[in-house]
Amino acid sequence: MLALKVVLVYYPGHLATAIHFSNDVRGDYLVLSGTRYTICDPTYIGASVGMTMPDMDNSRDIVILLE
Repeated sequence: MLALKVVLVYYPGHLATAIHFSNDVRGDYLVLSGTRYTICDPTYIGASVGMTMPDMDNSRDIVILLE
């Protein structure tokens, strides 16, 4: 278990994850309640940490908190 904070990011037709790292990680991110979460999409083949899949509309994303 890594004990990292994770949220799900739902785009219409797609689901990704975003993770809070203790150090700065470059790339796409979102801020939720003052905490930065870096996009980590396990379904985006060949993408590195911080890359959002093309054509995902960030204005329509929904963040799902995990406990």
